Amino acid sequence: MKIEKGLKVGGIYHSSQNNKAVRLVSINRIERGLRVATIKHHGQDHLFQSEVYLSDLSKATAEQVASYFSR
Repeated sequence: MKIEKGLKVGGIYHSSQNNKAVRLVSINRIERGLRVATIKHHGQDHLFQSEVYLSDLSKATAEQVASYFSR
């Protein structure tokens, strides 16, 4: 399990770009040292961004986590 900058792979976070609670799948580095997170959500649609910058993710609230697991 990888932990980076307070983010843990497999953890549930809120994505402001997608406005959803998401699961962090992996953390990758792209050009100039920028880091990109690969995320998943149960109800992904064609507008869902599966790769976002790490700065887009924040700690999910208890309600967001409960809704993520309730499907």
